[in-house]
Amino acid sequence: GGHSDSMDPETYKEAMLNPLPVDSGQDESGTAPAVGEAKSWEYIRIDGLGFLPGLCCAHHDRVQSNGILRAHDFDAMLTRHSGERGVGIDHWAALVIDGDTFRTISLPGKGGSVKDTTFCEDGSGVPGIWIKTVEQGQIRSWLAPSTGKLSELLAPAESIEQDPRVNVCRAQNPDDTRFHGMEP
Repeated sequence: GGHSDSMDPETYKEAMLNPLPVDSGQDESGTAPAVGEAKSWEYIRIDGLGFLPGLCCAHHDRVQSNGILRAHDFDAMLTRHSGERGVGIDHWAALVIDGDTFRTISLPGKGGSVKDTTFCEDGSGVPGIWIKTVEQGQIRSWLAPSTGKLSELLAPAESIEQDPRVNVCRAQNPDDTRFHGMEP
């Protein structure tokens, strides 16, 4: 499986290990950056750890520092990677996996993208988890049930298309295998 990740230089290793605070452009409420303050970067598909099939988008209901709702960027990514099923997990939601079963949980009183089982962009709903596929070039999405068999939620990829921008991202964010404060 894979997941969405940003090519936002402020999330690269050096910026994250820098002791100076970094302004991500995102506050606790999920408010978009002001007009003219959006940063220029894109979401890309990267390989995950391979525990689960498909693509995963965390913070699915949030607008990040590039000014775009992650759900919209994830939909665009899925159209480029249509052989994989997508799972969009809202900021205040979680997918709990126990063997071959799953359950969804969310934090009460927090905003999200689910309003009357439909997607709402403004965060005025409750947190939830969305399952997405591409059918005949169009995104089809549905709300994940609260519990069930994992095999009914996730599906093996029909094909995996590697994102060519991963190499650009790796070149911009090299891994020297050393961690801040842990030099040999």
